[in-house]
Amino acid sequence: MKNRRHFTLVAVALALLLLVACGSGPGEDSALQSTRWVLASLSGEPPLAGRAPSAEFAADQISGSAGCNTYFGTYEVSDGEITIGDLAVTEMWCMEPEGLMDQEAAFLQALNTAASYRLDAGQLELYDNAGSLILVFGSEAAERPDPAHTSPDTAGATLGQGSALIATIEAQESLPPGSAVKVRFTLTNTSSDGLFVLRWFTPLEGLAGDIFRVQRDGVDLPYQGKLVKRGVPLPEDYVWLDAGGSVSAEIDLAEGYDFSPAGHYNLQFRSPRLSYIAKTSEDQADSLDDLEAIQIPSDAVTVTVSG
Repeated sequence: MKNRRHFTLVAVALALLLLVACGSGPGEDSALQSTRWVLASLSGEPPLAGRAPSAEFAADQISGSAGCNTYFGTYEVSDGEITIGDLAVTEMWCMEPEGLMDQEAAFLQALNTAASYRLDAGQLELYDNAGSLILVFGSEAAERPDPAHTSPDTAGATLGQGSALIATIEAQESLPPGSAVKVRFTLTNTSSDGLFVLRWFTPLEGLAGDIFRVQRDGVDLPYQGKLVKRGVPLPEDYVWLDAGGSVSAEIDLAEGYDFSPAGHYNLQFRSPRLSYIAKTSEDQADSLDDLEAIQIPSDAVTVTVSG
């Protein structure tokens, strides 16, 4: 029987307090990056048949399947230590097989708590901060594009590669308490070709999820705004950007984050985003499975709310 899924895509930013790796820079273990890792064991138990989660490492990015949903985020490694953070997860509900959502929750929780790793004979082992083995992956060769032969304007850019999109944000520097926090978001296509860009998870569709990193005096704030149920992407969900063209939208971040306390607020658009870009309408994604983690780098601004 085909799975029945209730689709709710939510970009869920998880700020993680994990052991921070030091020494060499992030993502410098080429053995991690040359393989698609498929889960073989979760806390000593094998995954459900046909629903094994996976992980792929590229530059400082991690992505994969959690069994039902897709996830992506950042990671750092150094001297056998690993820190995984800033995860975003699609939220689909898979009715079958029984236990799949429980397995997925346990997998993501284990991934979040990984503190060290070990590579041995085509196997990746992740350990928590207490040294307990929590995840074991087997290797599966993953074909990766050669960055030296990849154009930055390639449609559907993959995780860790440039997508030819950049974002800039503008906001008033000083505000009284209780004010709207208006942010102007501009998305620019830096490639030499026109592109269709999915509006989802950007201010181009309004504030419909945790799409900004908002910090007050260095502390991350939780998102408290609306969430949106989604079906498959439709043609009207895309915006066309000419080569070198831009599109802008204004949102009120106070609709999703608490700016009532006085302080200094740092605002930045979250990247990578679950999205899709295409050069023609025929190439547009028509399935949730087609969506990819797209890099949309953004500047950051500081807003001060006076006391």
